[in-house]
Amino acid sequence: MNIISIDLPWNPDKKGHRALAVADLDGNVKIAQAGDDNELLELIRGNTEPESLVLLDVPIDGCGNLDSKHFRSVDKALARQGIPILPTSKAKDRGKVLKERIKNINQGKRVTVQEIYPYAIYKFLAYLKEWGLLQRLGVGKFDTLLDDGFRIYRPPKYKRERKRGERRDNMEYLYSLLTDSSLGLRFLTPLPYPNDLSNPDKLSDEYDACLGAIVGMYSASNSRYACVAGDSKSGDMLLLADRWLVERLGREVPVGKLREGV
Repeated sequence: MNIISIDLPWNPDKKGHRALAVADLDGNVKIAQAGDDNELLELIRGNTEPESLVLLDVPIDGCGNLDSKHFRSVDKALARQGIPILPTSKAKDRGKVLKERIKNINQGKRVTVQEIYPYAIYKFLAYLKEWGLLQRLGVGKFDTLLDDGFRIYRPPKYKRERKRGERRDNMEYLYSLLTDSSLGLRFLTPLPYPNDLSNPDKLSDEYDACLGAIVGMYSASNSRYACVAGDSKSGDMLLLADRWLVERLGREVPVGKLREGV
């Protein structure tokens, strides 16, 4: 099996802005770009193995039950723990339709298609890096790593920072996080460095896809720090979480291991 992490626009008609990070269980990663959904699906088909984990940065389940509401239960639970999220209602049936298309092109391979949220992964890892705790993720023991400061902590903005110089600095920070040896990623081609920022949005998409690959690798290796918050009916997503975060999310939504492949 392998992990295919995808950052994509919520509007299916939008061209470009589809980045894939394909990782194996040893942490070897390659990155690709797709111009539209058809090209994206071909890349997924070409990289999917039996039992693969395909991760989508878009709401999948629970969007049809929102009515006049804009957020699912899992979205609200994350927000109350200091992880802001865009209104899920804007995604409509984007994730559900794409999941079905991925299943159709990979019949018989028992592929799991799961929702992720790269910012949640980023904030978790950045907070650990801030306190020198990244290496604790690989120890094997399920610890309490976060604390109440996590709610108000804001990692450097690498997407919506308008000042070019600050955005470059913040993207350099994320680059240093993704290439930290504690996380175990080994890029088959060098991860692009944000030196000239000629196309910062493209690079941000690639970084987001790599963040998804990290949580996918931890899930595939059965790490306790990878868990699914929410449920398939009202919406769920694969996250990195410690005891502190699992306990608080669990008061509002179910928290468990990743569901079986579909």
